[in-house]
Amino acid sequence: MTTTIRRTVPGLAAATLAGALLLTGCSAEDEPAAAPETTETTASPAPGEAGIDVSSADEREATAGDPETFTGDVAIQPLYDPNDASTGGAGQVTFQPGARTAWHSHPAGQRLIVTDGTGWVQEEGEDRITVSAGDVVWFAPGVKHWHGATDGEAMTHIAVQDTIDGSNAEWMEHVSDEQYLDQA
Repeated sequence: MTTTIRRTVPGLAAATLAGALLLTGCSAEDEPAAAPETTETTASPAPGEAGIDVSSADEREATAGDPETFTGDVAIQPLYDPNDASTGGAGQVTFQPGARTAWHSHPAGQRLIVTDGTGWVQEEGEDRITVSAGDVVWFAPGVKHWHGATDGEAMTHIAVQDTIDGSNAEWMEHVSDEQYLDQA
């Protein structure tokens, strides 16, 4: 259910009136008092629910990447999961040199925000691309791909993806060493 909440903004009407009077050279005695300003909020949390949810890093335990879906030394720090209002989830993933994902795809696509180091991303059948801190990568829905660190430098990224029908990824075979190191 969506509700509309009207709130008076204290001082806003007075400040607006004072500014208008200064610009026109009138005094407060010359002008009628203005009605209080209001703002509208069109969505609010249900009774008993928090409108803001903050989770500290201490509450989100990092885990090692599952050997079924990763090669090498990978640490995954969950950031947020889907909830009643959003199907999105994200995690911060750190790949040590040589570490990488298995081939996979995402039903709603995936965005990577590279925050540290240098890595590689590759779509099946395409050339490998080097990415570094500050780069943002988009994989379209259903695109088979992998991503990870280079063979000589670690890389950290934030991975953001939506969940559709209970799934945010389809995992496939591991990326072979030959595929990983192939520059063609």
